[in-house]
Amino acid sequence: MKKLVSICVVLCLVLSCCLCSCCAGGDPVEKNKAVVSNDKYRNFYQIWIGSFCDSNNDETGDIPGIISKLDYLNDGKPDEGDDLGIDGIWLSPMMPSYSYHKYNVEDYFNIDKDFGTLDDFDTLIAECDKRGIEVIIDLVVNHSASTHPYFKKACEELKEGKEDGYAKYYRFKKGSSPTYSRRVKDTDYFYEGAFSFEMPDWNLSYQGTRDYFEEIVKFWLDRGVDGFRLDAVKYFSDEETDGEEFLSWFYNMAKKYNENVYMVGEDWDDSGKVYDMYKSGIDSLFNFKFANTDGVYVSTARSGQTKDMAAQLKKYNGNILKRNEKAINANFLTNHDMVRVANMLDEDENKFAAALYMLSPGNSFTYYGEEIGIEAPNTTNDASYRTAMIWDNDELPDIYVNGVAEVTKNELGGVKQQLEQKDSMLNFYRRLIKIKNQNPEIARGEITDTLDFEDGKIGGYKVEYNGTTLLVIHNGNREEKEVTLTDEMAANPELRGYVVATNTVASEENADKSAQNTTAGEVKLNSKTLTLPPLSSVVIKAK
Repeated sequence: MKKLVSICVVLCLVLSCCLCSCCAGGDPVEKNKAVVSNDKYRNFYQIWIGSFCDSNNDETGDIPGIISKLDYLNDGKPDEGDDLGIDGIWLSPMMPSYSYHKYNVEDYFNIDKDFGTLDDFDTLIAECDKRGIEVIIDLVVNHSASTHPYFKKACEELKEGKEDGYAKYYRFKKGSSPTYSRRVKDTDYFYEGAFSFEMPDWNLSYQGTRDYFEEIVKFWLDRGVDGFRLDAVKYFSDEETDGEEFLSWFYNMAKKYNENVYMVGEDWDDSGKVYDMYKSGIDSLFNFKFANTDGVYVSTARSGQTKDMAAQLKKYNGNILKRNEKAINANFLTNHDMVRVANMLDEDENKFAAALYMLSPGNSFTYYGEEIGIEAPNTTNDASYRTAMIWDNDELPDIYVNGVAEVTKNELGGVKQQLEQKDSMLNFYRRLIKIKNQNPEIARGEITDTLDFEDGKIGGYKVEYNGTTLLVIHNGNREEKEVTLTDEMAANPELRGYVVATNTVASEENADKSAQNTTAGEVKLNSKTLTLPPLSSVVIKAK
């Protein structure tokens, strides 16, 4: 009898522990500890340098300004403070150039004077190292500036009919064509400039060009850069160059100087062509299929059809892993070439979209200001997508983008205001990234199965990594739902974290969203029953 009683007591204790940990044990995100990354999987933050923070009041953001805001991104204390939890930074082009965007590089071995000096950059790298932040820089290898010394010398030589000198670095030929449409003054030679006559295309098949790029890569890796975002990968292929072969060469060349170099390419081509580019061995290519106005993440945030999104994500990830077993999906909503996501979605949808891409396997790339819901002042030009970061709604920055200042108060508040609002966009992002950092399997895992709850707006997938299984579940409904977890999904489920995009208790004292301090609904897991508030996302561990 005593033995039977003991068994009953043990069973009761086990059941009690399960119920407490899943339902009545408090917020798991407040109890769990972050796991600091020591590999290529990161929460990246894209900084448009000229718009982020101006340290010297010259109306242009700069590298010292970034340094002054590093504690906002990551204060080096993963379980404390008000930081965002970012552990990777992608810097927009920063090399000397006469344009505001700096994508036409004149000197690959220096920092544009508008942004600071090489000493400033070295300080930035050192401060990022202290905080565990890896830095990748935008590298333009498809084209240079027309004022680059090599191009200027090539044009001078061509005037003398010399084709075997600096002209080999670029794509020249006699006579015009749709491809070679830019004429060298006072000659019969034309050159290729896919983007602009001010951006002549490099000859990527010429060994001299490759030797030059190797010098560039070694220079920046020696300065502590952790990798590169490669611009315009789509255009690497031409009449003479196999883009996949060139990318493979470039990636393996960089690995000679840093075995752990991280590289992500910009290729907005059809998915099939992107899949094939992964054969090069490159770590990542941006997932354009899921980004922007008509991408899967934004479309799903509007429609709520998360079941379909989960299936598409599983298919996409599976296809890139078939081409490269070490591939890391690069998930994002928008970047510097796109209309801001806050222009596309309302606040709740915006938060939900953030949860969709942040909780997908792979690396996340957050465009500066997305975490506070910045809107573009208009949707007609690139400069409007790159306006100033709003640190304080009461002290707007004097930053000009391409000669125009378009800085107005952010509807949801600046960083200062949103840190004080419990359910602000910023605190939503902070919680999301904390969940990712506490559950490293989310980024690193492979989607092995999708979850079916017989509701198109409740979707999810099973992620497996190193013997651990996680469930990521999204409720795209505008109302609370209850679902049952089967033993096949998770025999002994543990709630690891959740976010809720909707605020269930609105402030009656102030209808202004920026002044609200509301309380979002809670996810509840009671044995096998999972309660999902409207527009919520959940991470569950199968113990």
